[in-house]
Formats: sequence, C-alpha cells, structure tokens
Amino acid sequence: MKRIFILTLFAISAFYAGAQDIDAIAEMYNKKQYKEAKTAVDKMLAEPKNANSSDAWYFKGRIYNSLSQDAATPKSEAFILKTAAFEAFQNAQKFDPKDMRMKLETYTSYLDLYLGLYDLGAGLFNDKDFASAYTAFTKALDVENFILSKKYEYPQVKLYALDTALVLNTAIATRQVKREEDAMRYYRKLADANVVGNTYLDVYQLLADYYNRVKDTDNLKIILDKGRKFYPEDAF
Repeated sequence: MKRIFILTLFAISAFYAGAQDIDAIAEMYNKKQYKEAKTAVDKMLAEPKNANSSDAWYFKGRIYNSLSQDAATPKSEAFILKTAAFEAFQNAQKFDPKDMRMKLETYTSYLDLYLGLYDLGAGLFNDKDFASAYTAFTKALDVENFILSKKYEYPQVKLYALDTALVLNTAIATRQVKREEDAMRYYRKLADANVVGNTYLDVYQLLADYYNRVKDTDNLKIILDKGRKFYPEDAF
C-alpha cells in the first residue's frame, strides 16, 4: 500500500510539472516569444515521459507555424517549420482521443498551413527556386488532401477535391526541374477533369506533345479529341 501511495504521489507531481511546463509555453506563445517557446517545447518533447503529450504537440505545431510566418525566417527554413507543424498537429490529435484543442479552433491550423505552403511555393517560384517551389506545392497538396479526407470545412474558403490552380502550379514547377513524367501526371489530372479556358490550353498541348514523343497513341488520341473539342480554333 505504501509503495502504491508513493507511486501515486510521483504520478501526480509529474502531471503538475507537465501542466506547469505547458502553461509556461502557452504564456510565451501568447506573448509572441516564439523562439523561446520553441526551445521550451522542444525540450519538453525530448523527455520520454512527454512523448504522448497532446498539449505539447499542439503547441509545437502552433509555435513552429508562427515562426515559419516570420518575415525574418528564410523560405527554406519556413518550409521545414511548416512541415514539422503539420506532423505536430497530427500527433496532437493522435494523443488526444477527444481532440479538444483542434476542435476548439475548428481545425483552422490545417487551413493556415495549406494556405501558407501555397504562398511559400508561389514565392519560391517567383524566386526561380523551382525545386523548392515544387516541394512546397506538393506539401500544400498533401495538407489539402488531409483536410478533405477528414471532411473539415471552413466558412472562409471552400476546398475542392481538385485544386486546379495548385495542381497547375505544381505541374509547371515539376516541369521546370526536368521531371517531365511527374509533371505530365499533374497535367493529366487537369485534362481528366476537363478543365477549360485560356489558362489551361497549354495542358492539352503539352500532353499531346508528350504522348506523341513517347509514342503513346491511345493517350494521344484521348488528349487530341479533348483538345479539338475544347479549343476548336487552336491551330495546334
């Protein structure tokens, strides 16, 4: 009985110590002391006893994402921080069966990551860092697909199963880094969805040229038929 009592006291003290750590981290976060908060949450999660702390993982996600948005943070580091934040939020949910923190914020952190990665990819593309832009765009697609798989919805924006602009940007960035076969997979997603308009004319032209060069006659016919239907005045 005495041994059980001692173990219970130890567990209670450990719980309160963890709660105090979270409170201190939350206070630093609220004061926008993100670097100090990052150090504190990393230290907390480095201890095996805190590995399953949903609160710690949640604050790691919030802290890392906030740091990634700092104008002083290099784009390459911002991507690493956003990727780590995505994993942290997923862990927070995994270790909290009731999913309280994410429910309270209506899963807005995931939307923020998706939009942030999209903007980051666009910035990297404008910098002509196409390899990094491709990585950011594909991660944005990963986050968006996760949101859709969970059926999270947001009043401020509607997400679709096929994000045509993001898929097109990903395809362009992929082509810029000479990953033609991968790029054509993204272009094909758009063609299969029958997207149309001046913005998407290149989709059918590039696919037709690719299938012609690789002598894929079946897919070439499919794309040419679509191209003639959607762009009957185009000489290509």
